[in-house]
Amino acid sequence: MNGNNFETTRPSLKRGLKDRVVEEFGSDIIGGRMLPGELLPSECGLLTRFDISRTMLREAITVLSAKGPVEARQKHGTIVRLRLQWNRLDPSVIGWSGAQGENLSLDDVADRLDQLIEVRHIIEPAAAALAAQRGTQEHFDHIAAAYHAMEAAGPDVQASMRADLAFHIACLRASGNVFLLPIAHAIRTAMATSLQITNSNPASNRAVSLPLHCAVLDAILARKPKAAIAAMTGHLEDTRKRREAQGRCVGSKALTD
Repeated sequence: MNGNNFETTRPSLKRGLKDRVVEEFGSDIIGGRMLPGELLPSECGLLTRFDISRTMLREAITVLSAKGPVEARQKHGTIVRLRLQWNRLDPSVIGWSGAQGENLSLDDVADRLDQLIEVRHIIEPAAAALAAQRGTQEHFDHIAAAYHAMEAAGPDVQASMRADLAFHIACLRASGNVFLLPIAHAIRTAMATSLQITNSNPASNRAVSLPLHCAVLDAILARKPKAAIAAMTGHLEDTRKRREAQGRCVGSKALTD
């Protein structure tokens, strides 16, 4: 697997069967169709339902347990765990949350978006500084290409959002820190929702957002870490203000549109 992307090789049939069990239960739990404290069906019932071997079923439960949504308890069965015990940076958990949507209240959704901005303030300015210090020409080309795609998007809001996501992920990858890769994946998924709120106005995107991204790009390409920190912090502060201007109710609605 290439360290600069999250693509995986095509699974074998055997692995596909195990993944099907993991996927179905993970989606049911994340989507609120199975609640914390609830037991998974009996092993015999699951063997019949999925038509797989006992060994493969147990492997699937082990995989799901490692991701956090369930815990296998000896003599008690497998129980659904509390949300705070899930591995939030696991790509599967992130994917299930995005695809199925967690069963959250409107205030919880708004809080989740605010938490995303907090995490980005903690991570992205420092990552931009590392990108300025360590980034290769290939990394810089990816960041610049994403910025130019934002420029070319014009009034196409969806194209602008895709390019915006690509820009930030490219900056994180350019940091050269492998531990930021799962965080990049998490941010990419959550930002897709956040951008529906903060970047829905094409005119504002061009007048405000583009210059802020350009400042980040220029600082990284010039290999000026302090300037990269300042530029990314300024951009994220603008994002925070946009989020506040939209209000909690508007932000919550965007997640369900």
